[in-house]
Amino acid sequence: MSFKKFCPRCGKEKDFLVGKICVDCFMEGKEFFSMDKINMTVCKHCGKIKVRGKWIEFSDSLIAEEVASKVNVIDELADSKVFVEIEKYSDIDYEAKIKVTGILSNQLVEKESFVKFQLKDVTCDACMKLNADYREAIIQLRSSSKDTAKEMYAIAIDLLSREKSKNTLADTSKVIEIKNGYDLWVGSKNAAAKVARRVAQLFDVQIKNSRKLTGRENGKDKYRNTYCIKK
Repeated sequence: MSFKKFCPRCGKEKDFLVGKICVDCFMEGKEFFSMDKINMTVCKHCGKIKVRGKWIEFSDSLIAEEVASKVNVIDELADSKVFVEIEKYSDIDYEAKIKVTGILSNQLVEKESFVKFQLKDVTCDACMKLNADYREAIIQLRSSSKDTAKEMYAIAIDLLSREKSKNTLADTSKVIEIKNGYDLWVGSKNAAAKVARRVAQLFDVQIKNSRKLTGRENGKDKYRNTYCIKK
């Protein structure tokens, strides 16, 4: 047998109470979730977004996850779930529809709220370096045939663009066209080495590798590698 309970505040009969009052009175003037400030930055050059200290490929689902992580649910709400839908108005202007559901004193409850926020438009560290002609390596593409040099260049640029999704520095900070080829200033030495090996393999030639001391960092010598590929 179940007994009805009276809420001392509103006087209504209720099956369950939260403490000494009913759910409706408990929730009167009270939200069962709050939001921390949404603070996300996006690079205006490469388009990556900074989340928890890391620059990651941009996606609306990533933004929704970050917004959901800013939701704070009250302790009284059991089995709580947070759902976020993102509406984009411009490159930096967004609105989030936030729905929170849960069990409050054996009663399923839900609440919706809308939050507008902006992404902060900045330049990431990697793009800042590339804009200042930063390079860890140089890929030299050489050929007596102009068409072959152009083909080598197109392939190298395509390979670098694929690497850039994993490493923003895998890009050219400068391209110098000369009579018999191109010099590519590449921000990442690892990406440059990988791309140079692949281009050399495709054109069935050997790489001539040299390096130059450029300074010291944290007690270690720093070098700039040059990969010459000549067909």
